[in-house]
Parts: sequence; C-alpha cells; structure tokens
Amino acid sequence: MRAPRVLAVDIGAGHIACGVFSVGATGRLILQQFALEPHSSDPSHEARWSTEIAQSLGAIVARHRLSGPIALAVPGHLALTKFIKTPSVAKEKRGKIISFEAAENIPYPLEEVVWDSVVVADDAFDLEVMLTAVKFDAMQALCAAADSAGFPVERATPAGLALCHAVRYNYPELAEPFLVVNVGARTTNLLFIEGERFYIRTLALAGNSVTQAISEDLRIDFASAETLKVQVLSGASDLPVSSPSRAAVQRAASGFCTRLQLEIMRSSVNHRRHSGGGASSALYLTGGGSLIGELPAVLAEKLRMPVERYAAFKNVDIAADARAAGAENAAHVLADLVGLGTRLVKTGELEASLLPPALTAVLAFRKRQPLLLAAAVLAVLALAPAIVYLHGIATAEEGRVSEYDSQLMPLRSVQNRNDENLRQIGEASRQIKALRSAYETKANWINFFADLQDRLVKIEDVWLDKVQVVRPPAPDPTLMAETPPPDNPPPADQTSTANPNPNPEPPPLPKGPPLRLTLSGRLLDVRNPQSKVSQESLQRVKELLASFTGSQFITAVENERFDTNQNGLLRFDFTLVISPKKTL
Repeated sequence: MRAPRVLAVDIGAGHIACGVFSVGATGRLILQQFALEPHSSDPSHEARWSTEIAQSLGAIVARHRLSGPIALAVPGHLALTKFIKTPSVAKEKRGKIISFEAAENIPYPLEEVVWDSVVVADDAFDLEVMLTAVKFDAMQALCAAADSAGFPVERATPAGLALCHAVRYNYPELAEPFLVVNVGARTTNLLFIEGERFYIRTLALAGNSVTQAISEDLRIDFASAETLKVQVLSGASDLPVSSPSRAAVQRAASGFCTRLQLEIMRSSVNHRRHSGGGASSALYLTGGGSLIGELPAVLAEKLRMPVERYAAFKNVDIAADARAAGAENAAHVLADLVGLGTRLVKTGELEASLLPPALTAVLAFRKRQPLLLAAAVLAVLALAPAIVYLHGIATAEEGRVSEYDSQLMPLRSVQNRNDENLRQIGEASRQIKALRSAYETKANWINFFADLQDRLVKIEDVWLDKVQVVRPPAPDPTLMAETPPPDNPPPADQTSTANPNPNPEPPPLPKGPPLRLTLSGRLLDVRNPQSKVSQESLQRVKELLASFTGSQFITAVENERFDTNQNGLLRFDFTLVISPKKTL
C-alpha cells in the first residue's frame, strides 16, 4: 500500500514553492522533494498574473517532474480573513448564524465569492469564528492555471491558516502568547497565538512597499528597483557606500521597518482589546521581506519583546533530494508550505476550504471513482456466467440460421425470376390496355362531330367558327410506374414458388383532369337582321348549349359568354368538358 503523501504548492506574490511531504518512521514530517520558482511581483502585471503562475508551475513540472493533485495555499492578497464574535448556540444552529454574519461582514455578495468559516473558540457564552473568503473569479483563474500545468487542486487553504498549522506543529511547547510575522512581497500576515486561540490579520504592507519607494526615489521601473533592492539588502551589490542608489535602498528599508512596527503595535493593541488576551511574549519573523538586516532590531526595540527568526523546519526532516534542491536556503519563504503538509501528522486540524463548488463536486466524484469502478467490475463478473451461456446459445442459433439460409438460396433464385416475369407481364398489360383504349376511341371524334352537327341543325341558322382542344398536362411517369403494395404482404422470410395470380391486373393509371374543347360560334337572327339580337335568338343559343349536356361525350358546359353588340348576329363562346368514358 502506498504511503500517504501531500503535494503542497504555496503560490506567493513573487514565488511558487512546491514540496512533497510524507511521514517518517519516527512520526515526523519529511520534505521529500522541493522546488522553488520565482516570478514577477510587479503590481502592474496583475492582469496576467494567472498566466505567469501557469508558466511557473509548468517550469516546475519540466525541471523537477512534479505533478498531481495538490494542496494549495491561497495568497494573502487574494484571501480575506475576518474574525467575529456571536452568542454561543447549539451546533445545529451555527450554520444559519455564521451565514448571516458572513453576509454582513464579507464586503462582496456571497454569490460572488468562495467562503468558509472556522470556529476558533467556544466558551459557552461567546462563539469566536474566523471567516475567510476569496472572489470566485480569482479563485477560478488560480485553479485553472494550476490545472493547466498538471496540478489539479484538491484542497485550497488560506495562507494565514496554513501558517497557523505550521507554527503549532513546529512550536508545540510555547504556552505564552506569541506573535508570528510573515513578511511577503504584497502582504504581511500577523498571526497571534494564545493557547488554542489564534488571530490572523493581513497587512497591505510588505516587500513591494520597499521596491515602490526605491522606484519613486530613483525614478526607475519596478523590475530594476526590485533587482537593486535584493542586491543591496543581500550584500551582493558592489555599489560604493556613498552611492545614491545604495542610500535610496537604505532609506526605503528604514521607512518600511518603521511603518511595519507601527502596524504591528496597532494590531496587537486592537487584538488584546477585542479578545481580552495577554500581550505577546515573543515575536517570530519569517518571509522574504524579513531578510532586511535592521528589521529584527527595530521590531525588538520598538515592541519591547524578543524577536527571533522563525524555524520553518524545526520539526521537519529534509530528504537528500529536497536538500540538494536548496530547501534549507529557502526556509524563510516556506512557512506556509510546511503548514499544508502537517495534516499528515496532526489530526483534528481546523480546515477552511476555498475550493470553488464545481471543483469540490469533481473532487468528490474522483474520490468515488474507485468504488464505482469496483462496483462495475463486480457487476460484470456477476453477469459473466449468464453472458457466456447466452453467447453459446446465440452462436448455435446463428449456425442454424446459416444452414437454413443455404437451403433457401435456390428458392430465392426462383422467386427473383418470378418477380421479373411478373414485372414484364405487368408492363405488357399496360401497353395492351393503352392500345385497346386507342382502338376503342379512334371513331369518337367522328361520332362527336356528328352529334355536334345534329344539335346545330336542330337550332338552325347557327354555325361554329373555331374549335380548340385544351388537353390536360401529361401524368407524372413516376406515378404511372409505381405499384401500390398489397394490403397483406407475405412475411419477408417466406418464399413462394407459385404465383396464385399469373396474370395480375395492371394497376389503374392515375386519373388526371378531363379533356376540354373551347368553341366559338355565331347565330343569325333572320327575323331582325337590322337590329340587335332578340331575346328569342338568345334563348335559342342557350337551348343549344343546354342540349350539349345530354350528349354522351360531354359532361358539362363551362365559361359561357355572349356578345349581342352586332346587329342581327349573336356571337357566343363556351367550353365543353369531355366525358372520361368517351375520351377523344
């Protein structure tokens, strides 16, 4: 079984520290692997800060072959921490009270942040709670940057709380109240510890304040001022003592030390006033900004308490690989990193998760994946005998189907020939019917005109000027070729070797519109040759048209029009609808 381990990543404003922690045989925490990757802390790069984080993490993966789910320390300039007091209530009622206090004390709508809480103390009268929050967009971008580099986040802890865990692990013997000051690039975390109680305050005063003061004093860009600050304060600069640049760095560092001790003193007084705790007996200094040489002496003099360098690895063993990677030399920036790994050796640590809900759900699913996979495997194994049995039956049935299919092949060949013969018979039947229709109707025109002539003679003094055939459009050949399926078709697998109807009647042709004849004619009004046509002549023409409906060739008379404007002569037009039974 694999030994428990924690891959911790501390994302600071100016660096990324990565370490793999495990537990030794003696029960002490061991730093197995270590990597440190600096990046720009210039505030003007805020817009692409997450991109720089992804690049730095990518460099760690490439150089140190570290990757996998991580515990993340959320930097102080992103995470808000606030301490509140409420009346003590039963545990089942705490959730509503804490949610109400969070809405009142977090300066953003709760739907725009990821927040959590930790109960610091409960004396049955007052409930002391730490609220912590980070803007959802910022946390989402940070997690996305880590995930893109191969570090999916499974735990996100505010850096101040990680520092508290590290201090309690490294200094369990301290009983008196004490103060830990972690000076970073953009923020300084003040951690007050008194027994089981603690208090965290984040100051927006840190190493970047020194750099900014140098930049403004010498009128140089932030990156140049940062390089100059590091060189001078580390003693690596070859500038003469009287150099204006060296003097600007010293002025900025001295001003920072003064401002920091004032902020620490103000925070200590406010903390004691609100918590009723005692004064700190010692101060432990850590962080990259704590390397200013005069800072410990200034703080000790002004605060009137002993100031010591915080030992990040006091109770932590360092493996050979981590030692070779420079872990000991970077101990001043690794206090938060150690706090992410202490859960391996300390149970019951207070936890505050700043992981976005969507990632929390994904993490929960990943944890359930082994159980789901095991359940799926068991389900498959349980069904395996039935699957094997049914597979054998299916194989035997397929063999029988193949045997029957080979026996039916000759019959299918006969059926195909029968189908082709039936198609040819149907085509011949259609041609015969068309020829029969032409033969039967060849004398229809003669008979039609004879009938028409008889009706004109009966009326007298009437004749036709024009006869025009209006034929309907030809039927769609695709419709003529279609054969409607039978009402009860035989099953698809049934083969018949005999056709009960060897001469099937061809399907009826689709019926189109009937044939029409447009006729124009005139009637002579012999009794009134010099005047307009009389009603008698008009009546005679109407009788003529009405008589056409009695013809066996005609079904209707349409579009009747009469012109009586010419003296003694009646013009008329009409359309005859030819009967489909006597097609011309």
